[in-house]
Amino acid sequence: MPSGPRLTASVVGALLLGLGATACSAQERNYQIPSAMCGTAVSPDLLKPLLPPGDKISTTLSDKADGMERCLVYVDDTQVLTFNIEWWRKGTPLAKFASVFPNVEPGDKETEDGRYLYSATGAIGKVTCPEPRKPDDDLFVAARVDEPGTPDEAAMKKLIAAYAEAVGKSDECT
Repeated sequence: MPSGPRLTASVVGALLLGLGATACSAQERNYQIPSAMCGTAVSPDLLKPLLPPGDKISTTLSDKADGMERCLVYVDDTQVLTFNIEWWRKGTPLAKFASVFPNVEPGDKETEDGRYLYSATGAIGKVTCPEPRKPDDDLFVAARVDEPGTPDEAAMKKLIAAYAEAVGKSDECT
């Protein structure tokens, strides 16, 4: 049996190997990203850059109030993303909706068509509805990264556009 400096070096080496393996597994995504968030189709490829490593993913639809629906996304029981679908009075400017939604500010980046505002941790958009369920209102969507999600401005921009399009094809709009 080794003793002295050899024992210490062996023990330290074994501990470092064990810690390295733990750190590696903690940095992996061991779950499959679903193709829908609370019933709304969202490409897993669009979600991937925003989701942290972990072992399991789940979603919960919060209590749906008339005019608002919130989808909470969890990784290992920690909330990491939130999606909102909300009806607001017709003619509401995008900046006004942004002023009440966390992680997005009225002065954040705006797409050329003026339909979306986005930052590295949040995005909002106005949905185009062919036949809105509430014809006297406008439909908005929002997405935000919660802790310990992964901020990514380009990913948020792509995600909000795809999410708005999917909501535009949902029962809210047809």
